Amino acid sequence: MIKRLMHLNVITSDIEKSLHFYVDLLGGHIIGNYKKEVIINRTVKSRGAGIALGLGEKAEYKGWLIRFGYDKRATVIDIIQWVNPPSTGKPYEKLNNVGIVRMALEVDDVDKVYQNLKAKGVEFISPPQFMDLAPDRPVDGLIKFVTCFDPDGVAVSLEQLSNLRGKE
Repeated sequence: MIKRLMHLNVITSDIEKSLHFYVDLLGGHIIGNYKKEVIINRTVKSRGAGIALGLGEKAEYKGWLIRFGYDKRATVIDIIQWVNPPSTGKPYEKLNNVGIVRMALEVDDVDKVYQNLKAKGVEFISPPQFMDLAPDRPVDGLIKFVTCFDPDGVAVSLEQLSNLRGKE
């Protein structure tokens, strides 16, 4: 029945800051090659989206789709700043809350990405760490990852999937 995960919605309080984080810092690209200024300065009215999401018939937002990679099946996030009704609330404070608490994005070299982003002022929970997905066969299920937060506090893990033993 389900074919694939289409995209993740990331609700933001400031579309400009979020576009800077996800596009300029993390390297996502705006689908359709829109200029960031166009997205920042426009407001979309959507009766259908408002009704389907329980936000009323006069819902308005700023936002667009950001893709990581150029394959049409690559990871997509939908960055949205609600204007009417306005974006509200905060992400979970702890990453052990029930519900979706973080997104994980695959990278080729987590140490390099960590150093690059840290130099640009991105704050991380810790330096990159190893996690065995299959403790009985650690060589087969190893990932190295690090977690940071977007401008609104949404947790984003950057993960390197491969046999990293001996590369520590």
